[in-house]
Amino acid sequence: MDKEALEILRTMQDSINTMQGNIASMQSDIKGTNQKLERVESKTDKNTLMLEEVNRKVEVVVEVQSSFIEQIERDKEKGEKSLTDRLDVIELAITDTSSRVKNVQKDLSRVVRATGENWAEIVELKSAK
Repeated sequence: MDKEALEILRTMQDSINTMQGNIASMQSDIKGTNQKLERVESKTDKNTLMLEEVNRKVEVVVEVQSSFIEQIERDKEKGEKSLTDRLDVIELAITDTSSRVKNVQKDLSRVVRATGENWAEIVELKSAK
């Protein structure tokens, strides 16, 4: 029985040695996995920083865009007001010019009538000589 017990112990020892080899291999695999995980965490940290920077830049762009839109709206309102003011001035100028043209037309009618009368008088004076 001692031989059997010895054989069993050898078999057990071989199994234990195999398990220890397997455990060592697993530990090596775990180390490799841990190293890969550390690299992934490092890259994730870098990507997080890059995303935060991009987010800040996007916020700045949004602020600039909003400011630009507000400025355009203010300029548009100014332009509309300015255009309205200019149109009012043009309308007044046209009204004034129109009344002046009517007055000139009346005066011209008088001048034409007076010129006609003067020619008639000149003809009479020439015939009276």
